[in-house]
Amino acid sequence: MKNTVRHIVALFMSVVLLLVGLPLPTYALESPPETNDVGSAYLCNLENNLILYEKNADTLLYPASGVKIMTGLLACRALAERTKESVTITEGMITGVTGRKMGLAKGEVLTVNDLLYAAICGGYNDAACAVACLASGSVAAFVQDMNRECERIGTAKTKFTNPTGLHDPAMITCVRDMALIAREAYGNSLFMVISSTRTYTVPETNVSAARLITNRNALISDSSRNYYNGYCRGMNAGMTDEGGWCVVTVSERDGASNLAIVMAARDAKQNELVPAYTYINRLLSWANRNYSYRTILQAGDTVDTRKVAMTGISKSEANVLVATDLKVYLPADADPMTDLTTVLQLRGGKLEAPLLAGDEVGEVFVTYNGQAVGKAKLTVDEDFARNGFLDGMQSFRSYLVSRAFIATAVCFTILLLLFLRMTRSRGGRYGIRTVRRRRYRRRFH
Repeated sequence: MKNTVRHIVALFMSVVLLLVGLPLPTYALESPPETNDVGSAYLCNLENNLILYEKNADTLLYPASGVKIMTGLLACRALAERTKESVTITEGMITGVTGRKMGLAKGEVLTVNDLLYAAICGGYNDAACAVACLASGSVAAFVQDMNRECERIGTAKTKFTNPTGLHDPAMITCVRDMALIAREAYGNSLFMVISSTRTYTVPETNVSAARLITNRNALISDSSRNYYNGYCRGMNAGMTDEGGWCVVTVSERDGASNLAIVMAARDAKQNELVPAYTYINRLLSWANRNYSYRTILQAGDTVDTRKVAMTGISKSEANVLVATDLKVYLPADADPMTDLTTVLQLRGGKLEAPLLAGDEVGEVFVTYNGQAVGKAKLTVDEDFARNGFLDGMQSFRSYLVSRAFIATAVCFTILLLLFLRMTRSRGGRYGIRTVRRRRYRRRFH
């Protein structure tokens, strides 16, 4: 029995030593999928803004239906409190609208909610023009609002001329700009709910029977499962002859939200799948296999020790801790020890008493290959009282350089100069003549 136990222990130790001696496994990152069927592509992690893949990201393109992401975003912002309101379609809302339409008619009464779903989920051009008029008063005013929003978020290469995406040689963008617009739209909950809905029914109106709207984005609504991706939410898809296919979506999987965009993709030939959809699914699968979240720092980890000022003690030092777990979305072949850089930013550039254990004192930032990929708040683990004498001295120093003190000193100096000038010029009670006269009187009297 004893020999059996010894053999088991010896075998266990042998396995441990063998494992310790083995080299750590290395991971080879797969190359991203390539295709000639897509003009531009972009894939990034929304939480950390880490760019996973890009192709011709700054090449100027026609935006096609990608325009409706901006249209939907601005309409949702402007009309979020009016979704239950009934509106009547006017001639100005639908005049001249071509392309994909749901058949809105002059005088038809619908709710704002119906029009938002028709424009964003269904991708109908007449509904897009209707919500543009409701949001800004007219299509022309809405287009101005679209371009002002572009300036605000920094899409320097984008110019919009209509809210539908119908081709106009003057309407251009690039996939990097489209990513900035999509990021803004992702932050609007109403837009994301509508663009993620598979089907929506517009109830019977005064001029039309009920209409079923199916999401224009086949990643969301495809019943044949050729394109459907259960991890995708929103955003938009469509094509024009000049701009090709534009597909934009967000994949939410295993805690990661990845924005994927394909633009200027060729149309499908007869009996073949649409390349834009198949390629975007390949990109997202590649990202899931090769990237994941990793915990770089755990809550309570000490990242540095810093001197604490204003305590009156020469060696007051505090442990600077991470307040929450810091998770970073990284490729499988990334080495956190060598590929990541951490930078501490303390409030005011230093630690200064008074401090209480748990107080937030700054943030730690993590970069990967020059890109900021994560941050977490920093705290201290003990209390530090402020020295009263030092506090008083600092207050006095602060007063000496304050505007109030400087203004007081200037006023005093001016008044003193005026007083001296007046006494010298008038020879008054304290002037030079008065002093001489008094000396003369003492001498002869």
